[in-house]
Amino acid sequence: EKIKIFNKILNQKRGKKEKIYSIHEPKVYCVSKGKEHKKYEFGSKVSIVLTKQSGIIVGAYSLEKNDYDGHTLPRALEQCEELRGKLPKVAIVDRGYKGRKKIGETEILLPGAPRKNSSEYEKRKARARFRRRAAIEPIIGHLKTDYRMERNFLKGITGDSINLMLAAAAFNFKKLMRKLKNFFGFFYMNSQINIFQFSRNLSHWEGSILLSPMPKTTF
Repeated sequence: EKIKIFNKILNQKRGKKEKIYSIHEPKVYCVSKGKEHKKYEFGSKVSIVLTKQSGIIVGAYSLEKNDYDGHTLPRALEQCEELRGKLPKVAIVDRGYKGRKKIGETEILLPGAPRKNSSEYEKRKARARFRRRAAIEPIIGHLKTDYRMERNFLKGITGDSINLMLAAAAFNFKKLMRKLKNFFGFFYMNSQINIFQFSRNLSHWEGSILLSPMPKTTF
């Protein structure tokens, strides 16, 4: 197998698509980022599905090939259905997924100019939706920097999938623990306030007993 890889490296040309960029990871491919500071990256692409309100990752899988983003939507929605038990009614994506408006029962929304007959309410609703979609970008950054997705040390495509699933699970667990911390912290603070008020009332009550004059008794 190594000899085949070496022969492929020696015979590959500049314009060829399926190049080998790494001997120990031959499945790595070149991803065009289109950014000024980083035009290309070498690795594997992943697909992330995020809920709109809670920001929980409900879908994450690694792509074996450098496929067009629009072709990855059916697999992403299928995984989302497996994990949640139902398909989302609306999927909000960026312009990289251009070409698909509906997959099954799921409507695909892409940012763009509003229709001329759209009302002001529909325009505001669309703007709010696409602003919310942009929230996935910092989450991807956190997955890279805080959850070890910047560089994968596991072998092969299986290692890519394991690393991605562990990162997504850790992200969800941390979000859950933060919510539990806030929830129990709220009750803890309330209990402390109630105990403080009770002790203050008790001390005031005891003080009134001690400081009150003794009643006169008559025989």
